[in-house]
Amino acid sequence: MLEVNHVHKAYQNHTAVEDISFQMKQGEITGLIGPNGAGKSTTVSMIATLLRPDKGQILFNGEDIAKNPKIIRSSLGYVPQDIALYESLTGMDNFEFWGNAYHLSKALKKERIKQLSDMIGFTESELNRKVKEYSGGMKRRLNIAVALLHEPQLVILDEPTVGIDLQSRKQILSAIEQLKKAGTAILYVGHYLEEVERLCDRILIFNQGRCVWNDTVSNSLIQSGNKISLEQLYEELSIN
Repeated sequence: MLEVNHVHKAYQNHTAVEDISFQMKQGEITGLIGPNGAGKSTTVSMIATLLRPDKGQILFNGEDIAKNPKIIRSSLGYVPQDIALYESLTGMDNFEFWGNAYHLSKALKKERIKQLSDMIGFTESELNRKVKEYSGGMKRRLNIAVALLHEPQLVILDEPTVGIDLQSRKQILSAIEQLKKAGTAILYVGHYLEEVERLCDRILIFNQGRCVWNDTVSNSLIQSGNKISLEQLYEELSIN
């Protein structure tokens, strides 16, 4: 579905990403982890067509997204770390706004709002409150849901559980598992290693602009016949 092939990106004299390559498949969750400044955000921005690679290609279903960004934009659900909601509107108003932006029919929009509200655990009364009255966890849940209205093939989740309450975290992790079962490809960018171990099929570890690890979770957590934690793998790779 998604192929990142030998991608480079630099800003003036600083190389942000150097020779990054990986693939994502339908129905799989790929975890992208690494310290701040490792190149994660730059890579995500290139996949989302917010930046163009200086070298290399990013292919979506076999087509170069730099040459034709529309091929991925209509199939992408991008959930940034910063909340992208209209806080003066209600949760339902946000659903309606984004449903119209995605050109959904009235019937499909109604159906998807019901499905997604159930998935993130929102009641009708909660949907009718203004977003500015929500807790941080509720905002994050809604932030994810509006990005899923158009049933994207590929979803990018950038730190979806940072700084939230336990209930919201459980709802979000459950929603991610439901998306996987539905066949969605998910790029999960995070710092919480236990979530990556639980959710992901494949792990990418970035450090200093390079991908220093790319393997399945099962292979990654078995070293010399012994089971290790993702934290131990991190330490072995001297990630800091």
